[in-house]
Amino acid sequence: MTESSAPPFLYPPGSPLMHPPLALSASRMYGFWAKGDVPRLQASVDGTLNAAAAGRMHFKVLGPYVLLTFTEVGHANSTDPIDEAKGWGRETDIVTWVLVARIDAGKHSPSAFYAYPMHIWVDDCMALINGRELFGYPKYECTCKIPAPDAGATGFRLAAKGFQPFAETTELAMHPLLEVDALDTSLQSERLLDAGAWRSRQLQALRSDPDFWAADPAWQTDFEQWFSFPAVDQVFLKQLPDASGQYAVYQALITAPARVKAMSGLWLLPDTYQLKLHEFASFPLHHTLGWGLGIQPVHACFRVDFDFEVGDGTVVWDNTASHGVET
Repeated sequence: MTESSAPPFLYPPGSPLMHPPLALSASRMYGFWAKGDVPRLQASVDGTLNAAAAGRMHFKVLGPYVLLTFTEVGHANSTDPIDEAKGWGRETDIVTWVLVARIDAGKHSPSAFYAYPMHIWVDDCMALINGRELFGYPKYECTCKIPAPDAGATGFRLAAKGFQPFAETTELAMHPLLEVDALDTSLQSERLLDAGAWRSRQLQALRSDPDFWAADPAWQTDFEQWFSFPAVDQVFLKQLPDASGQYAVYQALITAPARVKAMSGLWLLPDTYQLKLHEFASFPLHHTLGWGLGIQPVHACFRVDFDFEVGDGTVVWDNTASHGVET
């Protein structure tokens, strides 16, 4: 890490804001791949990551599939000695992950692949604050439902706080955003003992749709060597507005590694799930992701029980100065 010329961050006494790395143990993640629309996804990436990159690098969407994950974290804490002594918490995170390649200016091949968390909802205030302030996770408040560990993987629910519809008379409130349900609850999930086999089966299921890959075919081999979700590098747009809300007093592209520390269970779920998306003005996923309103299938569904850690973030481009500051 390079020495910073910035002033130290001022932590008030007893601040619950944590330093990274963040350890998220006893985690249970369910994943569902839902087909979106590449032009809409690319427009969303252009309006966030690429707008902040200021031409120094370009992020390209790899294909239409977006991974929707529901993750229940049983024990979340900072591994910084001072913060670890303060205590720990629980949280549930629902994320839409878009897979992107980074192409640096003047290059034609990717220098890296990332999972971009375009949308995130959490049920805990401190998880929201820590994620936003440390990394730039775009977290919003929600209520949600995830099946119990020993129950069937059915009945996933997400409601978020926002405006629906946009109108002067609309009060901020919780509204349903999406649900995921199994069409046939009699089918059993398949438990795998080998992470490599689980990874291969995920890729095989995605490849079964010829539209899975939309980027340069020459990149696909490197991508598949990189793909080891959830142990992948993440990329974020971290920014803070000025008091007018018109300008960013800080705007940067941040990357951070997600490292799996231990896995206690890997399952492939039956390919019989469906996603229902509701119209929601504050979270128009049919525009940002290209999902359809109403019911649509999901594919390559899975469950992972694991412990993981999100390490220190790295600034790959600081766009705060008039022409950006490369680090």
